[in-house]
Amino acid sequence: MLPQATAEELNGLGHDALSVAASGLAGADDESVYAAALEQDRVMVTENFADFAAISAQRLASDDPCVPIVLVRKADHPHGGGLAHHLAQHLHQWATQNPTPYPGPHWP
Repeated sequence: MLPQATAEELNGLGHDALSVAASGLAGADDESVYAAALEQDRVMVTENFADFAAISAQRLASDDPCVPIVLVRKADHPHGGGLAHHLAQHLHQWATQNPTPYPGPHWP
């Protein structure tokens, strides 16, 4: 849902970011994307609040391992070519302020 350029910009800022497309999971179901994030010990960033919050809530309720999920709204950021840059800067600031985020949803 988010531009691949966002991950590229985050990598330039010193993060280990990977887009769903670059990971080979484009078109995969949400559970598979979540499982890959869990396996790779990643923080997820998504605009898909409803589905990933539900997956996270189910896993937390069952005491299953969970990942942090950063929920963003593209509508809160500039459209067009500026989206990736602005979003990367926003996520970089959030990551700097939250170096060890708790598992579950986050609204930066």
